[in-house]
Amino acid sequence: PTVPTTLPLVAVGAGLLWFGWFGFNAGGAYAADGLAAYAFTNTTIAGSIAMIVWMLYDWHYDRKPSFSGVLVGAVAGLATITPCAGYVEPWAAIIIGAVGSSVCYYAKYVQERLGFDDALEVWRAHGMGGVTGALLLGILASSNIDKVNASIHQFLMQLLGVIIVAVYSFVVTIIIFKVISAWGPIRVTKEEEEAGLDESLHGEEAYKM
Repeated sequence: PTVPTTLPLVAVGAGLLWFGWFGFNAGGAYAADGLAAYAFTNTTIAGSIAMIVWMLYDWHYDRKPSFSGVLVGAVAGLATITPCAGYVEPWAAIIIGAVGSSVCYYAKYVQERLGFDDALEVWRAHGMGGVTGALLLGILASSNIDKVNASIHQFLMQLLGVIIVAVYSFVVTIIIFKVISAWGPIRVTKEEEEAGLDESLHGEEAYKM
């Protein structure tokens, strides 16, 4: 796991991220109306529930809660609720936060099995959380909120969207990697990584430890 340089700054960053998420989700309504209020409320409910669920997992498996883990859990919940913040009732946001946190937590075993780096937990929190939220929209959406109702048809439409985005993202990422690799290696050497990229690539130190 990535060790934060300073945990208080990680907490400040997570708080700023959460605050910005209200604008991201509620702002999607393009008006200060009931839909924006639902999105705002669902965002904070899912993020809060995900924090608690993640803490319980840490407590169960590691016998102690982790503050950095709780912050990752919050981001997982925020990422999961994002696709459906303006489509579900607040009670559904509780389920979405809990399910999203669980999926993102256990996704680490897939990550470890595949052996790829994810220093910012982007694949786990945003990737798996986003996929989970998109699929849950088809199961929990309420037409009372924004004219979309849960159904088999809606779930299949969500699944199709997830597949298209996943394939597109994979193909475009491979192309970008291939183009960049033509000018040099994608990854730095082990020695450069241990020394720190500030020193090895820029000749300066960001932190005096």
